[in-house]
Amino acid sequence: MAANLAAELGDPLTPVVLVDADTYGASQAQLLAVLDEVPGVAAAARAADQGNLDRDVLARLAPEVRPGLRLLTGLPRADRWPELRDVALADVLEQCRRLARWTVVDVAPPLEQDEELSFDTLAPRRNGAALTALETADRVVVVGTGDPVGLQRLVRGLDELATRTVAPRSVVVTRVRPGPVGPDPGRRIQETLARFAGTGPVHLVPEDQDALDAALLHGRVLAEVRPRSAARTALVELADTVAGREPQSRRERASLRTRSWLGRRLAPA
Repeated sequence: MAANLAAELGDPLTPVVLVDADTYGASQAQLLAVLDEVPGVAAAARAADQGNLDRDVLARLAPEVRPGLRLLTGLPRADRWPELRDVALADVLEQCRRLARWTVVDVAPPLEQDEELSFDTLAPRRNGAALTALETADRVVVVGTGDPVGLQRLVRGLDELATRTVAPRSVVVTRVRPGPVGPDPGRRIQETLARFAGTGPVHLVPEDQDALDAALLHGRVLAEVRPRSAARTALVELADTVAGREPQSRRERASLRTRSWLGRRLAPA
């Protein structure tokens, strides 16, 4: 979701930085076929701690993986989470604002705060990255899956999220299909979340395993490998909502972006 949303938000004229701040299982490098050895968010945090992080340094640490999309890769190992201190990450995100029009931050779901450590601003916190991202976010995209377990976790997460941020939120349910919830899954999911979480309209991403598998196999986003897939269409609509874009030309804009990108990739050197 984070990688594809970033790809739909960004283009060469309105760049985006995708930041992998998941301290439990960073995955954006693998999803986009970038080597783990590439310096990423840990290097940016060290530069921030040393007072050396600026727009140019961040640009070197966050290379373009496609025109308009820069990636700041996550921690190569989960046990290195203490390297991602709250204050340093806040500085990194501030520089991201200067580098690109959009910053998409992928964080882990746990939001618990260790009360004993919360009074010590220098002590590392495992969930500090997620909490820092929420504190600085202009909008939060909350993602759950369209099955009973995923929906229950989503309801609980939305309740906890309300105590962590007041930023506007968009609720997204992925893998929507009739199997786990019955006929007319979209309506059932909307009604369930409205009843138990008080949500408004929910963005639904249909189950589209073939398209997602193809993207994962090639280390690309859906816009590159399956631009007309159902999941990609839903993501374009989500990006339009997040960006506040007019909806009437969604299909035309998505088609134009895809043709332009493929033309650049296939053009002879």
